[in-house]
Amino acid sequence: MIKIIAILSTLFVNLFSAITLISTSSKKYKNRFFLGLFFFNSFILFVGHFLSFNEYWRAFKYFDFIFLASLLAFYPLYYLYIYSAFNFKIAPVNWIYHFTPALLIGILMLLASSLSSWESYLIYMNNNLYNSELTDINSKILAYLYKGSRAFHLLQIVIYNFLTIRFILRVKSSIDNSFSNLDVYQTRLFYIVTISFILFMSIPGFYVTLIGRTPLNTNGILLFYVCLLFTILYLILTIIGLIQVPTTEDIENNSLDIEEIHLNDLNEIEKNLKLYFTKEKPWLNPHLNIWDVAKEIGTNRSYISKVINDNIGCNFNQYVNEFRVNEAKKLLHKTPEIPIAEISELSGFGSLNSFIRIFKISENCTPSKFKKRIP
Repeated sequence: MIKIIAILSTLFVNLFSAITLISTSSKKYKNRFFLGLFFFNSFILFVGHFLSFNEYWRAFKYFDFIFLASLLAFYPLYYLYIYSAFNFKIAPVNWIYHFTPALLIGILMLLASSLSSWESYLIYMNNNLYNSELTDINSKILAYLYKGSRAFHLLQIVIYNFLTIRFILRVKSSIDNSFSNLDVYQTRLFYIVTISFILFMSIPGFYVTLIGRTPLNTNGILLFYVCLLFTILYLILTIIGLIQVPTTEDIENNSLDIEEIHLNDLNEIEKNLKLYFTKEKPWLNPHLNIWDVAKEIGTNRSYISKVINDNIGCNFNQYVNEFRVNEAKKLLHKTPEIPIAEISELSGFGSLNSFIRIFKISENCTPSKFKKRIP
């Protein structure tokens, strides 16, 4: 009974998440569509687990090839979602090789299970769940395909975690150099949850894949706790998928493409940048981005980034927020009676939480404490 409850809870959470995310996706929120595909794929996996662990093996015989294909599509689909979360273009030609192993193993398992008798498949499943002996060639072929898929999945866990973390670090650098208000994209929460998901999903997932079905089949409590952990992670990821807003600008090609430019030209750009920020105060716009600044100065965002990174020694986000913090300090001195929330808005911050966090990083105290220190 505990096996049924454990697997069904995770199964239905995946189905609910898939339907919710896909039905609320749009051109603006295409990340929801890809996350929904990930959850639907996970739903298929747990349907397979349900059939397998509860010994509905006649049904599972015709589902096994789908199960193994879904297993090998699990991490590629998650990586695809991460890509879409930052408005990167999804070109099918560039992604097909990610799903080639899943397609190949699915076809091979379909052929092997179709050509195997029910007796051979029964021997294979008893070996799978109870570690009994394989006694004929067809059951051995099925077992080799299953174990080979598990071994490749272990390799995928390592590779795709590395690719995901590398991609997130790359994107973080691009976003910090492009936007002044990061809260609108929920980037901090997204980074934390994504890294947590990688750690808490991959480590148990690696362990479960390594040990196989036998220990989980004979230990219902272990299966329950594994499913509970996965269910919690899936629910958290669903919430993040619903609240995270993909970037509207193209940050995919946001690497600095700097042609040869004379030092005097860079100095001129720096001079114009500082003049523009001093006179026009563009940082009062909470949605200011580097493309807006480049357009006003009459240059491109690569040169603006180079000047801010190399000459000034910070990224675009830090540069803009320095002006906002200074403005907030002036307002706190001149008009201490104004509420902190209004100070935040008048200084150009996108939210009160963002204002408090950035102010504390800059001044080592909250705006409220800073206010109390004013004589």
